[in-house]
Parts: sequence; structure tokens; C-alpha cells
Amino acid sequence: MLVNSITELIGNTPLLKIPSTLHGLPKVQLYVKLEMFNPWGSVKDRTALGMISPHLEELSHKKILESSSGNTAKALQMIASIHGSSLKTITNRIKVSEARDILQLLGATIEELPGVSNCYDPNDPNDPFVYIEREQFAHPGEYIYTNQYFNKANRDIHYETTGLELLNDLPRIDYLFGGLGTTGSLLGITERVKERDPDLATIGIVAASDDFIPGIRNMDEMLEVGLFERDLYADIKTVDSRTAVLWMHTLIKKTGVLTGPTTGAALAGVIQHFKEHPVAESAEDVHVVFIACDRVEWYMSYIKARAPELFTKQIEKPWYEKITPNPLVSIAVSDLSDWCQKHQPLIVDLRRSQSFKRMKISESLNFPFDELAAVLAYTNPFPSDKPLLFVCPVGEKSELAASQVRGLGGDAYSVAGGFAAWQAEAPILKSNHE
Repeated sequence: MLVNSITELIGNTPLLKIPSTLHGLPKVQLYVKLEMFNPWGSVKDRTALGMISPHLEELSHKKILESSSGNTAKALQMIASIHGSSLKTITNRIKVSEARDILQLLGATIEELPGVSNCYDPNDPNDPFVYIEREQFAHPGEYIYTNQYFNKANRDIHYETTGLELLNDLPRIDYLFGGLGTTGSLLGITERVKERDPDLATIGIVAASDDFIPGIRNMDEMLEVGLFERDLYADIKTVDSRTAVLWMHTLIKKTGVLTGPTTGAALAGVIQHFKEHPVAESAEDVHVVFIACDRVEWYMSYIKARAPELFTKQIEKPWYEKITPNPLVSIAVSDLSDWCQKHQPLIVDLRRSQSFKRMKISESLNFPFDELAAVLAYTNPFPSDKPLLFVCPVGEKSELAASQVRGLGGDAYSVAGGFAAWQAEAPILKSNHE
């Protein structure tokens, strides 16, 4: 497929059906809109294009100004860059280090503020919107201010594209789930889908009040978002960040969709809603859509902080750290000569090969413990026609090996005190000096 501009690849994202084995919800046909397939990896690619499209000619002599901590800023900077311009973002919401890194890499100017409020507060001298007003006043005519939280184009692009795509993909949509940030995407999709499916129930997802999920806000913050219309939503679900990350991980593992925590939050909201309000057995299946907002790669540090166990391989302890030595396997050096004459054992020396070459027990076999341990985890490699006598430097590893062989059904013993004890007591067994 030949395209003349990267922006031609924005939109027309796939809709993926989620297997019922993942969600376990009876009578629910679940689909995810893969907005992370947009060229810069998020649903905000559409938003950025919708807001800046009327101003493309101005980019030859103006910069873009926005308050964004991540995906909107990334997409705006990319559009600006290919038109010879750049973005300045003024924000106090960059809480993921990768977001800052990618914006710096792309060439955006970031002005980070220490404001205590995440909502517009004209009384807070560090509020981003106060700074934006000052920036525009100080540099008149220099910026295109896209104002994503109040810009109607944020809603319109999703009405014209995302909503239409969903209508073309599904014969009916009963439920729509998505995170609430600027709220433009759910607003536009909902209004478009309701023209055909007036009974559509849109359910928004917010973060817990004392928590943070990238790309969405908590309920206290929503009142300051100009596009937010409370009556639009049949319900608003609250999801905590760890739950969002774990459902994100489940989605990745079960479907291969490399999506981020906000998508995990939306999926968690779906599960929560239908657990609380299951579809009646006598009812038809419901068609449910949730939005995959962006990709997982931007959030590694965030995910590690909330679910570190996903990054730590759980290595099972080796058998020799779990086994309880059998005291019956040890043979004292003082009894060793008579015992060997009677049983004619196969003697297995567990020391390293260098030590074995310097001094070894007559007719013994060298099998270093580190090598033998890997084999003994699964099987006993020695013949069963005679007993085994293990020897190691001080008797500890030989006792473990003999105990493990017995557990595997063999007949094995250990020299108590090991090679050192044999040397100290008397040359009961012949040794060769090389």
C-alpha cells in the first residue's frame, strides 16, 4: 500500500474479537478497537490530526501549544515536525519517564510545572492553563493553541472516523467502554453510534481518587474537562492501577495485543460491569466494544512499579536446595574399608576434575557435582547392579547426591566427612598421586 504521508495511515484500525475464554462472561460478544495501530501508537493520533488539520498552513510560521503529558503531545509533535514546526507542551502531569523521553527524542519543548492540582485552578500560580495564557500573551501570534480539553474537533474526529468504522464493522453495538481523559473519543463515538443504535450504553472508566492510570483521570478531575458530559454515560466505573496492569497483561498474553494500562483499565471495567450486571440467560447476546488506547512500550517503568512480579522470572529452587538429607546414607571412614570389600560399590568422586587429577581414589569415577546435579534433577544415570558410593571434599554434596539417588529408587551412600576425612584418618582406600 503506497501512501504519500504518514498521516494517511491514521484511522481504519482493526476491530478484534476477544475469545470468551479470556473474559468468561456469558452472553457477551466482546471486541476491542485497536487504536494502538495508528502510526504513532495511540487513539490520540486521530485527536491530534483533527485538531491541527484546519491549521496546517500556519505551521510554516507558527508552533503548536498544548497541555499534554503524553500521547496527544507525541502525535502533535510528529505532525508539527513533518510540517517544519514543533510543539511546546506545558504540563504538570508527566508521571511516566518514558513519556518524557519520547517527547524529548521527537524534539518537543516540555515545560514541567510543580502545580499541586491536576485540574484547572486559576488560583494556583503553577496551573498549566495559567502558564499557557501567559505564554500566549508573551508571544502573540506565535502559537496555535489546540486546547484538547475544550476543543470540539477532539469530539468531531471520532464522530467522523472512529464511530463510523465501528458502525461498518458490527451490525449492532450495545455497550461501549473506554477511559475518560479529555473524553473526546467516547463523546464522538457515542454520538455517532447512537444515531443507529439509540440504546447504546456508554460506560466510562476513571482511576481511583488516590491513584494514577496514564491517559485517564479520576472522578474529581472530570468536572474540569470541558468536553465531559456526565449524562452521556450509563455508568462510570473506578479501576485501580494494579488491576489495570494485570488485566492489560492478561490481554497481552491471551491475544497478543501489545496494549497499555489504560486498555487494561477498560477491560477491567467490562469485567466489573458484567459481573455486577450479568446478561439474562433468556436475552440475546450483547455486543460490547472497548478501546485499546495505546501501546505497552511507553509504560515499562510504570508497570514495573505496580506489578514487579511480571518482570522477575520465578525460578524454582534446584533439588539440592529443597531435599532433606537421609542420615542413613552416610558411612564413617572407620567403617569404609570393610564396607567396600563387602559391597564392591561404584565410587563416584564429585570433586572438580582438577582435584580429581591430582589425587583420586582407586577405580573411582569422576562426575563433578555441578554437572551431576543437572542430571539428577530428572533421573539416576548410574547402573543399578551395584551400590553407589559418593565422595566430595567434606561430605555435604555427596550426602545430597546419595539422598537424591535413593529418592529416585537407587542404592547410594556417602563418605561421611568426605575426601578430607579419608585423608586425615588413614589411607583405608588406596589413592593415586599423579
